[in-house]
Order: sequence, then C-alpha cells, then structure tokens
Amino acid sequence: MIAQVQEKRTYSPEEYLELEIRCEARNEYIDGEIIPMTGATPNHNRITRNLCGGLNFAFKGQPFEVFSVD
Repeated sequence: MIAQVQEKRTYSPEEYLELEIRCEARNEYIDGEIIPMTGATPNHNRITRNLCGGLNFAFKGQPFEVFSVD
C-alpha cells in the first residue's frame, strides 16, 4: 500500500483574516498554516472561573484587574 502525500497549503495573513471573518469555528494562524482551535471543556471552564475568582479576591484593593478568555 502506498500512502498519498498531500501538499500543505499556506495562506497569507490577508487570506487568513478574510477566511476567519466568515468562519464559525475558531482558528489560529501559524507560519501560513490555519490550525483549528479546540473549545474549552467544562472542567477547563470551571478551573478558569475558580482561578479568576481567587485572583479577584486576592487583588481586592490593588490596582490590578483579572480577565479571562476562552
């Protein structure tokens, strides 16, 4: 059996941005390659929520803000 080799397509930053505008899934762009990003799991979101809550409490009264991004 012979495996077929598929040629990788690379994209310019402009092509990536144009595709990303119309895409429903999230992707990242690395060296011309468009790579699908996985969504966070429920456990990941719980950990993030708890960490942000703890940091908000720890930074109370200080000039810091905590932000979270999925």
